[in-house]
Amino acid sequence: MKKSNIITAAVFVLLIAAVLAFMVFGKSGKQPSETTTDSTKPLIVSTTDESVTAENTTAENTTAPNVTKAPLSAEDTAALMKDTLFIGDSRTVGISEYAGLSEANFFANVGMTVFNIFDKQVSVPGVGKVTLDKLLSAKKYDKIFVMLGINELGYDFNKLVSKYGDLVDYLGKKQPDAKIIIQANLHVTAERSNKDDYINNTRINQLNESISKFADGKRIFYINANPVFDDAKGNLSSEKSEDNAHLLAKYYKQWGEWIVSETAEICREE
Repeated sequence: MKKSNIITAAVFVLLIAAVLAFMVFGKSGKQPSETTTDSTKPLIVSTTDESVTAENTTAENTTAPNVTKAPLSAEDTAALMKDTLFIGDSRTVGISEYAGLSEANFFANVGMTVFNIFDKQVSVPGVGKVTLDKLLSAKKYDKIFVMLGINELGYDFNKLVSKYGDLVDYLGKKQPDAKIIIQANLHVTAERSNKDDYINNTRINQLNESISKFADGKRIFYINANPVFDDAKGNLSSEKSEDNAHLLAKYYKQWGEWIVSETAEICREE
C-alpha cells in the first residue's frame, strides 16, 4: 500500500473515533441545572400567576354555596314542628301563612319589636288571644324560634342588642327545657339597602353578628337563611321580593323546608 493511502486511512479512522466519542459523551452529559428527579415533583401553580388567580377568584364568587338540602317527609316535619313556637315580625307572619309549618304555633305580627313584645296580644290557635307571657305560662314548648330586629334598626343600637338579650334570657327562664333558636334577620334588596339610612344590609349584618353571640351551641342556637335567598353580592335577591324587604309567597315554602332541615341538624347534635 502506498504511503499516501495509509495516511488517508489513518485520518479517516481518527475521524470515525472522534464522532463516536462525541455521540457517547455528548448524550450522557447534562447541564448543571438539570436533575433526574424533575418528573417526580408535584405540579404547583404559582399564586402569582395572574390569569390563574383571576380565574379561581371568579369561580369562587360565582359558585353558589350548597345550602339547599332535600326536604324531610311530611311526617318528619310534623314531628319536628310539634310543640314549636315562632316569635317574630312580618316575616314570621309570612312563615306562618305560606311555609306549611302548620304544627307550630306563631306569636307574630307586623309591628313586633323587642321593645313592645310584652305588650302585644296575638291570637294563637288552640290558646286564644294572649300575651307572650300568658302563652308561655299556658303551654310548654320544645323549641322556640326568634326573629326580631329589623323594625328596631332606627333605635339606639346598643339598647336594641341589650333588649334582644333580655328577651333571650326571659325565654330561657320561662321555658327552661326548650331550645332557643335565633334566626338571622333576612337582608333587604340592594335597591332598599342603598337608599335607607336605617334598614340597610350593613346594619342588618351588624345586628345579626351581635345577636349570634347569644348562642352557646348547647341550648341557644343561631341559624342564618340569608345564603338561601341572597344574590351574588349579599343582598336579598330582587327576583325573590316584590317590595324589596319580604319574600314572595312562593319562597316561604323553601324557607320552611330550610328551617325544618336546620332544626333536624340541631336535634341530631344532642
